[in-house]
Amino acid sequence: MSSEVKKVNRRKSKYAPAFIPEGVPGGFFIYYAEGSGELVYADDNIIKLYECDSLEDFRELTGNCFCGMVYPEDYDLTQGDISKQTVFGEMRHDYVRYRIRTKNGNIRYVEDFGHLVHGKDGVSYYYVFIVDIDQNEYYNKNKNSYAESQVLEMNKETDSLTGMWNQAHFYHVVQGLMANKDIRKQSISVIYFDLNHFKLFNEKYGFQKGDELLYDIAKLLWHSFLERMVARFSEDHFVVCTLSKDVESIVLKIHEDVSRLVPGAKLEIKAGIYRVEDECNDIGLACDHARLACKSIKTRYDIPYVFYNEDIHSKLQMQQFVLDNIDNAVENEDIKVFYQPVVRTRTGEICGYEALARWKDPEKGLISPASFIDILEEHRQIHKLDMFMVKKVCEDYAALRDKGEMLVPVSINLSRLDFNLCNVIDEVENCRKKVNMPVHMLDIEITESALTDDDALIKHEIEHFRELGYQVWIDDFGSGYSSLTTILNYKFDTLKLDLAFLRQYDKNPRSGAVLGFIVQAAHSMGHVTLTEGVETEEHFEFLKTIGCDKAQGYHFGKPQPMEESRKYTSFSGMTWEKIEV
Repeated sequence: MSSEVKKVNRRKSKYAPAFIPEGVPGGFFIYYAEGSGELVYADDNIIKLYECDSLEDFRELTGNCFCGMVYPEDYDLTQGDISKQTVFGEMRHDYVRYRIRTKNGNIRYVEDFGHLVHGKDGVSYYYVFIVDIDQNEYYNKNKNSYAESQVLEMNKETDSLTGMWNQAHFYHVVQGLMANKDIRKQSISVIYFDLNHFKLFNEKYGFQKGDELLYDIAKLLWHSFLERMVARFSEDHFVVCTLSKDVESIVLKIHEDVSRLVPGAKLEIKAGIYRVEDECNDIGLACDHARLACKSIKTRYDIPYVFYNEDIHSKLQMQQFVLDNIDNAVENEDIKVFYQPVVRTRTGEICGYEALARWKDPEKGLISPASFIDILEEHRQIHKLDMFMVKKVCEDYAALRDKGEMLVPVSINLSRLDFNLCNVIDEVENCRKKVNMPVHMLDIEITESALTDDDALIKHEIEHFRELGYQVWIDDFGSGYSSLTTILNYKFDTLKLDLAFLRQYDKNPRSGAVLGFIVQAAHSMGHVTLTEGVETEEHFEFLKTIGCDKAQGYHFGKPQPMEESRKYTSFSGMTWEKIEV
């Protein structure tokens, strides 16, 4: 090479920083770190990579933001990877791969090398260099660079969407803290967060908006706790470990901030807090305690958080007992049928019984239905109890018939879940026919709160029951948010009024007028009326005056096994209504 050529090359090298090479398979751009990533600068190579004619053309194509530069299906994962490397991680640089779509509709594959920088004014930017790569290299999962090896290693510890720790890494880190004697001297709290109705949010706003919400919540939690020990366990469930003594005020602030994340959406995040006790040395157990505390207020709209306590622990133990033993209880017949008499107000005679479930465990003794029915409902096991009750009621009827005893109809309670979990009508019919029990001797009770305006399945099944000759009762009318539209939209035979009416009558006799109006309305529609909760002769006399057809309550007898109930009512001088069998 001649000396003159060497001089020219040296001259070009000297002035090289004054221009940016063109025609290379990559380019450089800058965007704001906050929000959707508004673009600050893009060089000519970036513009050509996107097959645009000018900077203005490129800005219009992308919406002038990083969000618009990335292929839509790749954005959430890309943003999560960038955040977990730079914002939530220990690095200030990131390495990601994603697709782009050019102005002409072509799909390209790029490698992105970014660096998070902070200006003196507190504004943060990403300085990014991207390189156009071929499709085979894009899908190559081998460790092609030191940067990529760091990312792949980090992926083992973090959640791909939010950048928070995953459950396994959280357990690993916090378990180590719990083994540290100096740390244990401080107050360690584990907080379990659960976003209410997240599935409904996804249905209304879409999964992309749902992912964005989870990312925003993760970022909020990460900034709220100085220790930065935040994990996403699953879906909308996050767990935090903190040494802060001011946990309550932080959680309240998070609750308020989450409610404002999406204008127009009714967002509420619940929190269960467990202050790790001296005897607790397992992070898994600590998380379970926090989770159960959170779960205990899932349906409470007046409480944003709760601390784990012994009452919650007792409920947990009972829940576990019920779920572990319901099958054995049914098989061993530890479930007992107790009967409470129903009385005709006009005659004072027993005109029926309600069958009620009691659990008599060999070790725990008699267990109240309040301790197991809700648990079976929640965990979709209630049909096991209800179908067993139908079977035993039919068998008890047959036993009384064979003894020549006076017989009256018995009502059984069905859950709305029964209609989804089993073929209710076939189950009831099989049990009844097996003992040759007349259909008019078995009544069906369905709780009013189980009925909704649009539940076509239950409407159909109720009509089917009635077509077969069963009397269908609407139970607990007047408890909670009862609606007169319910009794208009469903066909049934008996309206059973909740005991709350008579309790209110004791406090405010004017409420008796309301009860009277309901009885009259039910009669006008051809329904039989029954009021439960009758505890005094005054209650009974009042029901007579308003024309209520039937009455039930402790005034006539508490729920007991059939033999004991019949002995009690006989001793009290009560008789049975004569019914054709």
